[in-house]
Amino acid sequence: MTAKSFAEYERQGWDENAPAYDAIVLPGTGQGFDPLLDALGELKDTALLEVCSGTGNLAARAVARGARLSGIDAAPGMVEIARQTCPEGSFEEGDGEALPFADARFDAVVCSFGLLHMTHPGKAIGEVARVLRPGGRYAFTVWAEPAKGNEFFGAMLGTFEELAWMDPDLPAAPPMFALADAAYRDPLLEGAGFTDIRARQIPIQWPLGGADTLNDFIEKGGVRTKMVLEGQTAETRGRIRQALIDHAERYLRAGKSTIPAPAVLVAATKAGG
Repeated sequence: MTAKSFAEYERQGWDENAPAYDAIVLPGTGQGFDPLLDALGELKDTALLEVCSGTGNLAARAVARGARLSGIDAAPGMVEIARQTCPEGSFEEGDGEALPFADARFDAVVCSFGLLHMTHPGKAIGEVARVLRPGGRYAFTVWAEPAKGNEFFGAMLGTFEELAWMDPDLPAAPPMFALADAAYRDPLLEGAGFTDIRARQIPIQWPLGGADTLNDFIEKGGVRTKMVLEGQTAETRGRIRQALIDHAERYLRAGKSTIPAPAVLVAATKAGG
């Protein structure tokens, strides 16, 4: 039997996560929607593509600003929900590394926390450049690394590094925080023909709904971390879950209702306009 690729695992995982996405993930990621759209400028009568359009919530905000919205997502479950959330948009299933659109089709492209789930982010950026008209704007968000104050992901990844066997039988994944690093990211953008690259950290506070918040994210709102967790023994899974409950409870006992999860917002312009 042929082993699944990283992209196939991602597609299956996000399809499974689709029904719970708005409850588990949107309270955090949604805080980046307005800054992302602001970075694109005026959207009235703009042909806008959202790559990794998820359940359609960013799309609905873009439409409310006057955009003519097309969305694409690898997970059919996400596409189905997006069509209900934003009936004014046009959504289809597809690959962000092989966009099914003509050259120079769009005035702007946006991607909320999706680029870090691409097997080859440079290829995905190149596809955005292809479908974007000269002078068009591109904006995306990725997570800031734990060393830059991302306590939410730092708690989960630190717990895994301490307690889990980190070499399960899974395909290699791109580095999670690489695109937050200008030294890695900007050459990819420049090589695809983007100029005026600007990046800034934006504050996101992940709501703590209770002691199980971190475990709920891993099991219902993540893909890679869930796969790693499932590769552990039952005893190790129990230790990881308890450690994450303990971590959340420390915040709750301190009277905190959120955990810092800052993101990096990147915006650039396709040369030639």
